[in-house]
Amino acid sequence: MWSAAARRRFGTVPGRNQNGLQKRRRAAALQNMHIQRKKIFDVCVIGSGAAGGFMAKELTAAGADVVLLEAGAKGRLEDLDIHTPPYDLPKNGYGFYKQRSLYPDDISRRIEYRGDRISVDRIRTLGGRTFHWNAASFRFSADDFREHSLHGIEEDWPLSYDELSPFYSHVEREMHVFGTREKLEVLPDGDFVAESPRLRCSEVIAQSRLARKGIRLIPTRKAVLLKGKAGRGGCHYCGHCMDVCDVRAVWSSDITLIPEALATGKLTLRLNALAREITVDDKGLASGVSIIDRRTGKEDVIRARVVVVSCASIESARLLLNSKSEKYPNGIANSNDLVGRYLGGHLNTSAFGCLKDLVGKDVFTGDGATDHAYIPRFNHLRGGRRDYVGGYGMQLNYQNWHWPYHAKSVSGFGQDYKRRVRDLHPATLLVGGWGKVEHRPDNRVLVDPKKVDNYGIPIPIIQFTWGENDLNLFREMRESVLDVLDTCGVEMIVKGSDGPGGFASHEVGTVRMGNDPKSSVLNSFCQAHEVKNLFVVDGSSFTTFPEKNPTLTIAALAVRSARYLADQRRNL
Repeated sequence: MWSAAARRRFGTVPGRNQNGLQKRRRAAALQNMHIQRKKIFDVCVIGSGAAGGFMAKELTAAGADVVLLEAGAKGRLEDLDIHTPPYDLPKNGYGFYKQRSLYPDDISRRIEYRGDRISVDRIRTLGGRTFHWNAASFRFSADDFREHSLHGIEEDWPLSYDELSPFYSHVEREMHVFGTREKLEVLPDGDFVAESPRLRCSEVIAQSRLARKGIRLIPTRKAVLLKGKAGRGGCHYCGHCMDVCDVRAVWSSDITLIPEALATGKLTLRLNALAREITVDDKGLASGVSIIDRRTGKEDVIRARVVVVSCASIESARLLLNSKSEKYPNGIANSNDLVGRYLGGHLNTSAFGCLKDLVGKDVFTGDGATDHAYIPRFNHLRGGRRDYVGGYGMQLNYQNWHWPYHAKSVSGFGQDYKRRVRDLHPATLLVGGWGKVEHRPDNRVLVDPKKVDNYGIPIPIIQFTWGENDLNLFREMRESVLDVLDTCGVEMIVKGSDGPGGFASHEVGTVRMGNDPKSSVLNSFCQAHEVKNLFVVDGSSFTTFPEKNPTLTIAALAVRSARYLADQRRNL
């Protein structure tokens, strides 16, 4: 039965002679009445990775009624052939299985790049990118939050290292981060739950040689269990961290935070729920999320008093830009045209060689996790003036040791060729550089209503070019990687590309935080300046980005935002 309000609004009574417009109005009214009857959650969290997982856990623990939306399904380890040796894999290789199950909907091609060579990662699976990552967990330094004050570029973060430090400690304990205390100003020590495993043979040799030049090589810091616990095994040093850890020693939100949130009875989990847009009410506040069920193709609307976006930098910006309304014609929270801008990530370069001390030796090269050793930033210790701002760190042996990366570079054929490949294999030393990228407003994510994905949603368009600062830093970083290999005493150095690559799945900065609403989208608690019940808590909130991996900082910011939200919930 229609209400008097509905009759007044639409000026007709259903069932009488109606033209097409009246029928459409009736359908819209029925849909509106259906939405009004739906449950209203306290908080809707979009995305289940590090940020979304911590938001769900913290908010349910505080008593909030939370719905968590994940565009993918639950990952199936049995689909991935993780421990099949390379020579037993079908021609498509391991990547085929990972791409098919964790990256559905052809999303790797439902994107457009304009400008210089980069790539970004958009995964769809429960746990997000924590389902397969190398788990490198580094704190930013105090100076990393003050690029403008110290170096005159970009902007300072609206919070300091001291403000974030307690949350770093919390997530390090939750994620079981191991490490060694090194007392380095550029890489603060964490609240480690265990010491790092011992360095491997190649890394011990490299550590000794580099020390002579004043370069520190330290055990890495990773979110990995070294001893098993209920439901998770301890690391057995197989070297498959990035491939997906089949014993689940590598920390992931789908086996830690989300089950804990579900256990409270306060979390509703919706898988295969692809967010189309954030809806708004007549006051301009977020009222919920319009979704598409990937299995059925049906649309639905999830209603919530607070919306938290944690889809990673590209998808979060895309969602906000696609959330257009009469109140926000340029996308929600985007009146200043800053959503999507200041895209950043990491410069990359790599090279490998074979340590002369280990060629032909009977040693086992795989006795460790990937990213087993780390060279913290050291360029700031060198004398003289530099023509760039920022730094770079180096990760060692960060790919699976099963693969003979050097084989294509060995000359010859037959038995002599095979013998040479075998002799060199235990001596392989892989070094990669990860460097700072300057955040500039012209580097951005855009959408075009004429370019859509399989579900009719406008795809992300990535517009990016390297700046002068980036290129100058890259040139020195590349030479430093080669110098490190030469210092370690290698033969047959195989160089990477002459030009920079990016972003190593480390894209950040498209919905950045700041104190000034004119130059930022979010405040220091990742709350939108324009829409007080909208939060964006992933790497897109970063104001600037140093050379360290982003996940630990994403997690710390999420916990800080969640506790602020819990305190402020009645005021939102």
